[in-house]
Amino acid sequence: MKILIIDDDLEVQEMLNVFFKSLGYESVQITNATEGLKQVVVFEPNIVFLDIRLPDKDGIDVLKEIKQINKNLPVIMITGYKEAEKVIEAFRYGATDCLLKPFNFDYMKNLLYQLSK
Repeated sequence: MKILIIDDDLEVQEMLNVFFKSLGYESVQITNATEGLKQVVVFEPNIVFLDIRLPDKDGIDVLKEIKQINKNLPVIMITGYKEAEKVIEAFRYGATDCLLKPFNFDYMKNLLYQLSK
């Protein structure tokens, strides 16, 4: 399974990359929306982990664009903020789930298992 991580926090990227590799997944890490959207087409991920707050574009807008490219691609929103309004908006636009930092890796492992079926 291929996972695309779009998050401007390099520590979060590395933590997720190590976790995904430990489970046998391939991942690509991107720090901005523009390159992330390109990688949705080029890398053809099975799942996208997308930060709600990015430096060059709002994560919800990126989610909308990803869904235009591939409406069936699971997108997991990630945030360090408990922004109920943003989380609800993400679900409205097709987010599969929303994870709060710090991550619950047991939950994430189960989520990946469910999405890989």
